[in-house]
Amino acid sequence: MQSNYDKFKKVLENGGERAIHNYLKDHKDIIIKSFNVAWNYYTCVSEFKLGSDYRVDFLILSAHSGYWHAIFIELKPVDAKLYIKDGTQSKELRVALKQIEDWKQWIRTNESILRREFSKILKKDKAPAIWPYPILDYTKGYSSGANEIADISNNVHYFYHVVIGRRGRLSEEERKRRSLNDIQWWDRPTIATYDRLLEAAKRE
Repeated sequence: MQSNYDKFKKVLENGGERAIHNYLKDHKDIIIKSFNVAWNYYTCVSEFKLGSDYRVDFLILSAHSGYWHAIFIELKPVDAKLYIKDGTQSKELRVALKQIEDWKQWIRTNESILRREFSKILKKDKAPAIWPYPILDYTKGYSSGANEIADISNNVHYFYHVVIGRRGRLSEEERKRRSLNDIQWWDRPTIATYDRLLEAAKRE
């Protein structure tokens, strides 16, 4: 019987972007292990819509004792190049990063709408609140995670990731360049190859 690692490796070697997405949709733990930042609560949603304008391949909502986190993941072709000969970003990578900037602008303009969509997800999942009871002077106390995340006065940290290409197709110089953009940090898009997901599949 093949392991998830072997199955996913085969999909990466033989499948297109849709086949990869479908596999990950059925194995969301790979996405969660690759990109989640908090473990008190987490859920992963496939093909999450930002209004009628954009669609995100995967969204992770997670929480720890301080904040809610919204993690957006965009999948690009596994055979795409990250850089061209002069060392600048490839067209595929530039388009992906521009797409994330478009998401960020949409969120800045429509965050209250987005929070209500998050709230629907958490309500369906019966997610607990981070602060169920008032603590000190800066928490109100909430009956559920759905109510908590809908309150625009509460902080949500946003993370953005592009998954594109394979590590083995990068030169040493290109790997160093990409690694500078693969540090998960609030509001800063990162660039990961599919090898990160493959390593997560090995841990399943």
